[in-house]
Amino acid sequence: MFRLALSRALTPAKAVAAAKMQIRNVNCYMNKAILLGNVGADPQEHTFSNGAKIASFSLATSRRYKDGTGNIIEQTSWHKVKFTGEQADKIMRLVKKSALVQVDGSIRYDSFTNKEGVEVHTTTIQGETIRIIAFPKREDGESAKENSEED
Repeated sequence: MFRLALSRALTPAKAVAAAKMQIRNVNCYMNKAILLGNVGADPQEHTFSNGAKIASFSLATSRRYKDGTGNIIEQTSWHKVKFTGEQADKIMRLVKKSALVQVDGSIRYDSFTNKEGVEVHTTTIQGETIRIIAFPKREDGESAKENSEED
């Protein structure tokens, strides 16, 4: 992160030049997603022939707003989240359907050609860290408490 301190003595041109100099010295490009929502189903695991693992799950996030007539509308969006490596093992062990989680990661846009020859575009969140906020309720109404891990 960088800060740009402007002095009253700087002309607008000098201020822009100073900002450009700071930007050159800092990696100012960022692809960051922070999602807070509920897990839609138990995670699925895929192991590749080289032994690499991916754990994926759907995450529901919601936003509420008032429409033109004053009615409160809740709009839910579904996100495909993937974790790799050791994190995939932890996801499979700890994350369950209905858990409230915070996922930090980056947005990935991929495309592939399916069996019908149609190009398919996908958007996923490549998870970097996950924090379990609340475990799902068990049948007896108690929270299924386990040791929450943050990676």
